[in-house]
Amino acid sequence: MSLSTRFSDRYGPWALVAGASDGIGEAFAHRLAGAGINVVLVARRATVLAALADELRRSYGVDARCVVEDLTSEAMMGEIRQATDDIEVGLLVYNAGAAHGAVHFLDRPAEAAIGMISLNCRGPVLLAHHFGKRMRERGRGGIMLLSSMAAMSGGSYIAVYNATKSFDMVLAEGLWHELKPAGVDAMCLVVGATLTPSMLASRDSFRGYPGIMQPGDVADEGLAFLGRGPLWVAGEHNRALVGAMRPGSRVEAINGLSHATASIYGLPPVTVTGEDFNA
Repeated sequence: MSLSTRFSDRYGPWALVAGASDGIGEAFAHRLAGAGINVVLVARRATVLAALADELRRSYGVDARCVVEDLTSEAMMGEIRQATDDIEVGLLVYNAGAAHGAVHFLDRPAEAAIGMISLNCRGPVLLAHHFGKRMRERGRGGIMLLSSMAAMSGGSYIAVYNATKSFDMVLAEGLWHELKPAGVDAMCLVVGATLTPSMLASRDSFRGYPGIMQPGDVADEGLAFLGRGPLWVAGEHNRALVGAMRPGSRVEAINGLSHATASIYGLPPVTVTGEDFNA
């Protein structure tokens, strides 16, 4: 996929990809660098990040910065601010947070659940709040929070993962409604089974899973939909499944709930138009 120069004008000159070391995050980094956008790479593995940054500079002639940090760390925002306060970040992609194995909720330590909440909820909130304020002031930019097919329902074995990914989806939809009038595009990208190192590490049999996607295809679909609506489900197979599970317009649902909230608190209702993923 080739992104237009208008894309870099709207979402450049820098993008930050959280969870950038491999898989979908790495694919996003390549696509954005290929569009001439400089990239801030955030993940825990210093050697892998440095190698990716070198590859982006060499292949696309862009600048790349590495922030080696655990996204659940209390120091995370301080490190990211130190690396980005002197640049203009026009696009935030929060890709981190995968399910590792399947175990009943009560059979995992509570600390594991709290860690996943920190990674999938606290991290996106902090980064979207920080960079979103700057984007709103400039009147342009984009925020993409990656969610999962697991967000569509509760279920056994990955109950906390399901819940946190639902949080990401609903947060992104709310940000879409709040920020669109200010010129900032927010969206949720719902991802299904994808051939990433994390997924293969949890179970090699995922290679033959129905509708399995390549990381680059997921990134392409997300970037192509950015600015068009609040929610996109990557992959035809996945869209068919979600369409059966959640019929109806997400745009109408978000507007309806936003209007109801505004009415309750005596605030002016705002209607935001956008494209539904299954329209």
